[in-house]
Amino acid sequence: MDTPPPFRLSDYPVVIGIDFGTTYSGAAYGITTSENEVCDISTWPKQAAYRYPKVPTISLYHPDSLKLAHWGSAVRAECNKNNLKHQYVLLQQFKLFLDDTLGDVLRVPEGFNVIEIIADYLREFHAHVLSEMRKGFAHQFEGRYRYCLTVPAMWNDKAKQMMREASILAGIIDKDDHHDRLMLISEPEAAAIYCEKACDQFSMEDGDEFMICDAGGGTLDLIVFNVKMDAQGNRKFQESAKGMGKSCGSVFIDKKMRKLLKSKLNKVTSGRVPVHALENMMEHFIERLKPSFDGTEDQYLELPMNAGLTEHTMPSIGLGDGMLRFSLEELKTKVYEPVVKEVLELVHKQKSEVTNLKAIFMVGGFGSSQYLYSRVHEEFEPLGCKVISPPRAEMAVCRGAVYFGMNPTKVSVRIPRNWYGIDITSPFNELLDPPEYKIVNPDGSIRCDHRFSIFVHRGKPLDIDKCTSKRYTTYYPRSTACTFYAASIEEEPRYVIQEGVRKVFDFEIPMPRLPDLMPGDPVELTINMYFGEVELRVEAMIRDKTYQVVCNFNV
Repeated sequence: MDTPPPFRLSDYPVVIGIDFGTTYSGAAYGITTSENEVCDISTWPKQAAYRYPKVPTISLYHPDSLKLAHWGSAVRAECNKNNLKHQYVLLQQFKLFLDDTLGDVLRVPEGFNVIEIIADYLREFHAHVLSEMRKGFAHQFEGRYRYCLTVPAMWNDKAKQMMREASILAGIIDKDDHHDRLMLISEPEAAAIYCEKACDQFSMEDGDEFMICDAGGGTLDLIVFNVKMDAQGNRKFQESAKGMGKSCGSVFIDKKMRKLLKSKLNKVTSGRVPVHALENMMEHFIERLKPSFDGTEDQYLELPMNAGLTEHTMPSIGLGDGMLRFSLEELKTKVYEPVVKEVLELVHKQKSEVTNLKAIFMVGGFGSSQYLYSRVHEEFEPLGCKVISPPRAEMAVCRGAVYFGMNPTKVSVRIPRNWYGIDITSPFNELLDPPEYKIVNPDGSIRCDHRFSIFVHRGKPLDIDKCTSKRYTTYYPRSTACTFYAASIEEEPRYVIQEGVRKVFDFEIPMPRLPDLMPGDPVELTINMYFGEVELRVEAMIRDKTYQVVCNFNV
């Protein structure tokens, strides 16, 4: 166990921001010596004529070897070749596998591992990003890159650790690199930093609050920040309340559209709709119709020749002249509103947690939807909240990640979404503690087992440099093993084995070689835990030397 060398930002003059998304992923980079200018990666392999600045988060695997065959836009190009899709295993929306709230809905395909799926995609994604960067000035700093990877604010610690492991497996960083060469930031935090940089309307003053509504393909993340001005007149962002999130992104609109489309076509096809035709129509909806829908008129979908129609005219379903009409009413009630209402409910709930909300910034692919913007505007402008859609809203997260990498102290206070603590014994309370938890020590003292010792209080503001220290005595040369717990329940947990409490990770502190000690000699040990960051970080101090601690999330 070695003391890590100090991390020097000057060793890595290029910051790469990676927004790994449910439906699309993006990247941007900046050179710290170039006045913090940020460049987007906007060209991707096999990109269609319609150029969206991000790349689809989809992969094709060979069914026998389970090796990656194609990724991104190349997947669609391959599937369009003579309907070859059935010769491969198609994986998409695999970011949602890391959302443990969807555990009963989503299952990892047999034979696959979540970390490896993500690593396979990121490996190809990262290689392309590097090839694009070599075309510009960044190539002179090759090998001196550091990374800022965005994650949903609603993710738990295990999901964040899995993304770090996938990044290492993908070769983005090496497992021996300093922890800070790959920084994690929550997606809405990155978006907040971008909005300040990009929006002329960002006129927030000291004490004002603003909300980031980051609506992506899979998740909705909400965070409210309070603006604080430092002594130099610079804005710092502090979380005002515990953020909220939910899996109600635009992929759920796609699912409802697919259901509506199939229900219409099943009436004019013999049997089920051909898969190839259905995928072509859904691709057209996702890339053309959905972004342009503003809630004011019907939309039309041209049916492909291979749709297998037995009837070419059926006014009752809107079919005629090779076109399928979707009325404004059915688009609203059956496709958009069920998802949009979930977004509005969550925004209302988040707003109720704060007192001085001045603005709502809409970011993310779904956040840039004209229809979602109009509904949020309609709902919240009368309540005194200005609703703003920043330029290039779909790139807000990855561009903000670059800005954060250049200024990691921009967000100064965060609000923990969980209680955090360890398992201890404490004096037994006859009125509160169950008899089966009672322990009688050899010295006659009566203790209660399984007690939850709180390190961090849920919902209580934490500075980003907050360090909680606990001092212990251990004995040479024994290693120290600990288990760390988290709870998302409202009331402070009393026991680590009660409902709502989960084990976050085990960690072990190996004993360094101390030649002057004999076996059994006592050793003072201090455990430092940093909670104000996006990831939990654990250090151990023995004889004034600091050691990084490896946290085992059992992933």
